Amino acid sequence: MAATRAGPRAREIFTSLEYGPVPESHACALAWLDTQDRCLGHYVNGKWLKPEHRNSVPCQDPITGENLASCLQAQAEDVAAAVEAARMAFKGWSAHPGVVRAQHLTRLAEVIQKHQRLLWTLESLVTGRAVREVRDGDVQLAQQLLHYHAIQASTQEEALAGWEPMGVIGLILPPTFSFLEMMWRICPALAVGCTVVALVPPASPAPLLLAQLAGELGPFPGILNVLSGPASLVPILASQPGIRKVAFCGAPEEGRALRRSLAGECAELGLALGTESLLLLTDTADVDSAVEGVVDAAWSDRGPGGLRLLIQESVWDEAMRRLQERMGRLRSGRGLDGAVDMGARGAAACDLVQRFVREAQSQGAQVFQAGDVPSERPFYPPTLVSNLPPASPCAQVEVPWPVVVASPFRTAKEALLVANGTPRGGSASVWSERLGQALELGYGLQVGTVWINAHGLRDPSVPTGGCKESGCSWHGGPDGLYEYLRPSGTPARLSCLSKNLNYDTFGLAVPSTLPAGPEIGPSPAPPYGLFVGGRFQAPGARSSRPIRDSSGNLHGYVAEGGAKDIRGAVEAAHQAFPGWAGQSPGARAALLWALAAALERRKSTLASRLERQGAELKAAEAEVELSARRLRAWGARVQAQGHTLQGSQFVEWASAGNLKPVWASRGCPRAWDQEAEGAGPELGLRVARTKALWLPMGD
Repeated sequence: MAATRAGPRAREIFTSLEYGPVPESHACALAWLDTQDRCLGHYVNGKWLKPEHRNSVPCQDPITGENLASCLQAQAEDVAAAVEAARMAFKGWSAHPGVVRAQHLTRLAEVIQKHQRLLWTLESLVTGRAVREVRDGDVQLAQQLLHYHAIQASTQEEALAGWEPMGVIGLILPPTFSFLEMMWRICPALAVGCTVVALVPPASPAPLLLAQLAGELGPFPGILNVLSGPASLVPILASQPGIRKVAFCGAPEEGRALRRSLAGECAELGLALGTESLLLLTDTADVDSAVEGVVDAAWSDRGPGGLRLLIQESVWDEAMRRLQERMGRLRSGRGLDGAVDMGARGAAACDLVQRFVREAQSQGAQVFQAGDVPSERPFYPPTLVSNLPPASPCAQVEVPWPVVVASPFRTAKEALLVANGTPRGGSASVWSERLGQALELGYGLQVGTVWINAHGLRDPSVPTGGCKESGCSWHGGPDGLYEYLRPSGTPARLSCLSKNLNYDTFGLAVPSTLPAGPEIGPSPAPPYGLFVGGRFQAPGARSSRPIRDSSGNLHGYVAEGGAKDIRGAVEAAHQAFPGWAGQSPGARAALLWALAAALERRKSTLASRLERQGAELKAAEAEVELSARRLRAWGARVQAQGHTLQGSQFVEWASAGNLKPVWASRGCPRAWDQEAEGAGPELGLRVARTKALWLPMGD
């Protein structure tokens, strides 16, 4: 179907001239590039690194194609040098009191304020984004982030007692990133005492400028190091021995590949994936306000991705009419023009959206485009896609900028089914004048961040993150700090990589030492099946494991579960989740306390069985008592509100399929009988997931 295009917006013309803001001058950006002889290298250990015999790529104005500078591409030895510089800087940076780090971050915020015009001009010039969004949004929020995390650093010894910085953090950013996304991650890392090596895409001068401003402050030149290089360097940086955690931002497919390549390696992995967001418009919403929310989400240069829009059927026609009218008043142009709503994202982004729109049309969708937009590339008009069949390929993939895919829904239950039916779980907004309805939908959406009657609000003190295939890492608030901390005294993660591990067969073959079923002949030993869905059941493979005491006497059989049994157990857990999660905290606490009481009643029986397995009677009784105490402790907490190394590697590798977070033992025994490891804050962080719900109040 052919796309329809509205005419240019009406203008009121007084005489023959049009008046508007004068475009920002980019002279300051060019002057800074001249200080580097229009050749940008890497910023490592407080100085520019420009090694010889390196390939370079041009840094161009995405609108005019003008060559602004050349950018050297890092190689493996440059990555190693940057990691070593960060490792050496970590020794001093982490040893200083939090107050010292707070002072340094405050000084960096002051330096950014001093050079803010250079920063926003350079960012807008190179990325093509509207300068007013960079100037009034990104740069101001970057300063707020530094001030907020300076406060957190100053109170670290008291507020985060029992935690220590991880070490060197490897930060990997995608081509669509803004320097603000970098700030969201380096601020908490630096605040808690970590140092950073950032790998940014080719021709990204703003992060290099930021690193220079930080490095020239002294006396901690190596705490922030920035390399410019291709995607082929990602696994090289991630596998460096000195890297303790990799914070990756990018596409889900790239996150999966990195998850598999890092399985069993030393570094932990935090993923922030995808750029799409969701907007849910109910029939009780203020439609005009919701339309402005769509503009903020998709057509204002605030976010890097597209938008899925769900509109209740009873207001579908009216909402679509007003949205199309609003699209006609949007203006696109050169990013440095302060009057434009949208800039441009370069040829690659233009190719991506053109391909998506063509495929959507071929799958039966209607496409509406409007706005005052230059006809030449790489500009692309605001685009509204509707009538896309739910089963079509374009309905399943991520929506690119600047596209909005609109779909109707009838009831709130249907809206949740549609919204939660995608593998993505980043952010969403709910628009409704009925607070109860808005909160119910907000709680029901399987996303990390929800705004009520607003979209895209951000604050340094509020955690922001995602779930499902949108990743498992968080930034902002206390959750962002814990991303770069570990419990004090925790041994450094060691590589458990087994190069001979066969992922296709691991865990599927029954060991030869296990009998396929009970032994021949009568036996008083009782069989134990699998406990799934509240009852015992026989394993699908009909295999069992004999249980013998320390003297070799047979005491029973334990079933060996197979792949089918695991799928059944997962399905049973999924079915039980809504009911369990819907219970009040008091009800969940009561069940945990009841289970503790049941253990205490059977203390002698359980201790006797443990004794038959070789444990001393006192140790067995202490284990049962500790189990009951742990259940009571977690019951009280909710009321107030050993695998092998190859197994750990396999679980980390396999998690790339659905990108769920993994917490594996890596062969290290956990002291569950110790308060810190058995009932400490780390366990609470691992078993629970934060969800940020914004509820604006007042004007």
